[in-house]
Amino acid sequence: MNVLVIYAHPNPKSFNAAVLEQVERGLKEAGHTMAIVDLYKDNFNPVLIYNDQIRRRDMKDDPVTARYRELILRAEHLIFIYPVWWYGTPAILKGFFDRVLASGFAFTYEGLVPKGLLRGKSAWVFYTIDSPGWYARLFRRSTEWIAVGYATLRFCGLRPVKRFMFTGVKRSTESRRRKWLAHVYRQARYGLNHSGIPWTQTVGSNRM
Repeated sequence: MNVLVIYAHPNPKSFNAAVLEQVERGLKEAGHTMAIVDLYKDNFNPVLIYNDQIRRRDMKDDPVTARYRELILRAEHLIFIYPVWWYGTPAILKGFFDRVLASGFAFTYEGLVPKGLLRGKSAWVFYTIDSPGWYARLFRRSTEWIAVGYATLRFCGLRPVKRFMFTGVKRSTESRRRKWLAHVYRQARYGLNHSGIPWTQTVGSNRM
């Protein structure tokens, strides 16, 4: 199975970096083909610019982002790894969505009805958040997930989209983090079959 991992964290010693390491390890041991996009190492420019010379409808043909579009087209499954900041993605990942998931490439409209163009692909989302899980769900109404899982990935046609949310990370114990990382490894090692269908359903994850 061809998997594309899109990673967005600037600190190579972060828990997110450890998640990436376990994802990479599990996928390799499972025999999947894998490509990793590290947005910070790429110095990806998140700023979307369009004006009289740079038209938004031409973004799908932007040569600067062509490599990323090609990697997405080749992939059967996408994995996103990032921290939640201010109840949203890091700016560099939001900019990736803005610039790469362009109209005519990732979605289009048939009249007033949106149509995702990345159908046939699935996605996992691993993200960390310092808030307790109950707080994010009850008081923030899972806004950090709605924006990515529903309004972005499903909008572009990906199915199913499954999340793994690690909550209360800042105050988590070393033992708890080890358990989380073991879970990440098991998902990457055993959670995808080679026909491209995610088959595991895990307690604490959400699948759409």
